[in-house]
Amino acid sequence: MIRKTLFVNHVRSVLSTYRLPRRQFHPSSRQTKAVKKVPFISIGIGCTLGGVLLYDGVVNEFTYFGAATRFMRSLKTASLISYDYFMLDEEDPEYEKNLKVVHQRSADRLLETCLKNGGLYIKVGQGFAAINHILPKEYTSTLAKLQDKCLPTSKEDVQKVFQKDFGTNPENLFQEFDYTPVAAASIAQVFKAKLETGQQVAVKVQYSDLQKRFVSDLGTIIILHDIVEFFFKSYNFGWILRDVKKNLVQELNFINEGKNVERCAKDLKILKFVHIPKVYWTHTKTRVLTLEWIDGIKISDIEKLERTKLNLKDIDRKLFQMFSEQIFNTGFVHADPHASNIFVRKAPSGKAELVLLDHGLYEELPGNIRNNLCEFWEATVLRDEKSMQKAANKLGIKDHMKFAEVLFQQPIRIHGGTIKTKLNKDDINYMQQIAQKNFEMIMSTLKEMPRNMLFVVRNLNTVRAIGRMHGDVVNRPKVMAQYAQKCIYRNYHSVKGYFKWLYRRLYFEYSLWSFSFRRSCLSLYFNVLYKLGRAPASAKTILKDMEHQHID
Repeated sequence: MIRKTLFVNHVRSVLSTYRLPRRQFHPSSRQTKAVKKVPFISIGIGCTLGGVLLYDGVVNEFTYFGAATRFMRSLKTASLISYDYFMLDEEDPEYEKNLKVVHQRSADRLLETCLKNGGLYIKVGQGFAAINHILPKEYTSTLAKLQDKCLPTSKEDVQKVFQKDFGTNPENLFQEFDYTPVAAASIAQVFKAKLETGQQVAVKVQYSDLQKRFVSDLGTIIILHDIVEFFFKSYNFGWILRDVKKNLVQELNFINEGKNVERCAKDLKILKFVHIPKVYWTHTKTRVLTLEWIDGIKISDIEKLERTKLNLKDIDRKLFQMFSEQIFNTGFVHADPHASNIFVRKAPSGKAELVLLDHGLYEELPGNIRNNLCEFWEATVLRDEKSMQKAANKLGIKDHMKFAEVLFQQPIRIHGGTIKTKLNKDDINYMQQIAQKNFEMIMSTLKEMPRNMLFVVRNLNTVRAIGRMHGDVVNRPKVMAQYAQKCIYRNYHSVKGYFKWLYRRLYFEYSLWSFSFRRSCLSLYFNVLYKLGRAPASAKTILKDMEHQHID
C-alpha cells in the first residue's frame, strides 16, 4: 500500500510539470495562439506512461518496469564491454597488457550488473565462473565472488511467499522460525526453523518475484548474447543458455527438487559415507522446501577441516567416488556441486561423511552414454589412443584428444606420461593458450557432445577445482577410472565376462604401476650419472623437459 501511494504521488508530480497556460479573459489574437500551444500530445504521452507505470506497480508489482530497467542496465554493460574490446589494437606492443586490463574491467562490470539485477543473472554469472578452462582468469576469479555475494531480501518478502503457497505466515507453520537467513543463493534463501515435533529444519524460500522475472530475464540474457555474437563471431555461448533453459525451469520448482533429493538418496545409498538430508513434504510447496537441518563444515573450509582432524585425502577420495557413482553408474548427476553445496562432518567412526546439498539442478545420462564414457575414461588414463578414438566416436565426438582435454582439464600427451594429478605452471599456461588459440575448436567439441554431457563437464570441472583447492592430494583421474572399470564390470553377466573384466582391471593397475616404476628408475639413473660427473645438471630435469617438448 505504501509503495502504491508513493508511485501515485510520483505520477502526480510528473503530470504537474505539464501546466496549461493561464487563460486570457480579454479578446485578443494572442488567446487563440496560446490555446494552440497547449502540449496535448506531451500530456497524452505523460498520462499514458504514468498510467502504465501505475498499473504495473499496483497489479504486477513493477514486474515489467523492473524487467525494462534490468534490460537497459544489461545493454549498457554489454555495450561498454563490446566497445572496450573493439578499441583494442592487436598491433600495439602493449596489446597483451591492455587486453588483461580490459578483461578485468569487463569482469568488474559484469559482476556489478549481476549483483544489481540479481536472480537469474547471478545464476548465469555463477555458471560462467565455473568454466575456468575457457574464460580468462580475470572473469572467472571475479565472477566467483557471486557465490558469496547474493543479497538477502526482507521479512515481508518471505511472508509474501508463504502467504501465496501456504495461506499463512511461517510462524504459524513452525514452532520457531528465524527470519535471519543462514545462506542466500541466487534463487532462494535458507532459514533455520523448528517443527512442532522439535525437529530442526532448513527452510529454503524462493525470492518472491523470481517466477515473474524468469521469462523476461532469460529472454534479455539470450538477446544480449545474440547481440554480442553478431559483432564477435568467436563468442558463442548463447547455445549453452538455450540448452540450460529447460533445467532452470525445473530448478524453480522446489517440489521437483524434493523429488531429486529422494532419488539421489536412493541412488547413493550404496555409499555409506554419503548423507542426503530428509525432505519434510508437509512443509514443502513449489517455492518452499523444508529439509533436515545439517551441521557440517563446508568442503572449502580447509582450516576448520584440519582443526576437526578430518583427513583431506579421505575427503577427496570419497568426493571423487560419490560423483563417479553418479556419472558412471546411476546416470542421475548433480549439476551444481560447488563447494557451498557440499558439507563434511565427522561420522561415528571418526572418518569423514559427505553431505550433498542443493539438488535443484540434475541431468540424466542414458546407459549408452555412460558405458562409452567409462570406456573413454579408462582408455585415456591408460594412454590407449585407439580405444579413446573408438569410444569418442560412439559419443559423436570427432576430436577425441580435445574431448579428453575438456574432460580432464589438462594437456593430454599421448607420448609422454600418464594423466597428471598436479598441474604445474607450464601446464596451466598451456591450457590457457589452447583456450585462446583454439577457442572455436573447444566450443565445437562442446557442441558435439550429447547435450546432457554439458552438465557432466560442469560437474567434473567443479570437483576438479575442489581437489585443487585441497592441494591435489588424491589422483582424481585414477580414482574415477577405477570406478569406471567397476561400472564396466557390471555389464558382464557371465563367468567369462568376469574374467575378461578382471584381466582389464589387472592390466589397468599394472600399466599405471609399470609407467611409474620405469619413470622412477630413469630418474634415479640420470641423477646417479649427474652425481658421478657423467652428465650435466640438466640430466636431473630431463624427463620433465622431454614432457614439455610434447606441448610445443
